[in-house]
Amino acid sequence: MVVDMAAPEMPLERLEPWTFDDLLDLPESLWRVEIVDGGVVMTPPPGSLHEVVSYGVRKALSDLMPPGYWPLGPIGIDIHPTYLIPDIVVVRAEDELHDKNRLDPAEVFLVVEVVSTGSVSNDRILKPAKYAAAGIPAYWRVETRPEVSLTAYALADGATVYTETGTWGVSETAYLTKPFEMEVPVAGFRWPRS
Repeated sequence: MVVDMAAPEMPLERLEPWTFDDLLDLPESLWRVEIVDGGVVMTPPPGSLHEVVSYGVRKALSDLMPPGYWPLGPIGIDIHPTYLIPDIVVVRAEDELHDKNRLDPAEVFLVVEVVSTGSVSNDRILKPAKYAAAGIPAYWRVETRPEVSLTAYALADGATVYTETGTWGVSETAYLTKPFEMEVPVAGFRWPRS
């Protein structure tokens, strides 16, 4: 089966800012299409390593979070005029989430981005700045190269910029307090070696 990995057709002469509804009108594509300050940002599809690590992070979160919270994703966050699609978000299970195509930042407790070749600058610089300014309490950046690692960030009360709480390698356990108290073994994020 051949999968079309071409980017969606974009009108080149568009003069007005893009909206979330404009994204819904685009043809389906494997490319991740997001909006930053009204302009379109496109990221190529991630590879298998990204997907394996994303699965490991989601599973670890499912096992470690207190009852009543879910790891979901990818799902959009509405930070108008910016609309971002993180790899994983943590939300409260009681929130009215069925059939939503985007979340309000107030519904999100943690955002996780797994860095891939096509998302390095977005995941390290742009996205954490936007998530922090929107008031999302915690951000994790999971690197996949040269080895899997976790860097965690937390938002202090009243702050609009994250503070790094630590970086842990594949053989370490992260002891975190935001958004919940958790002991996170980073080794669980990668494919087990035989």
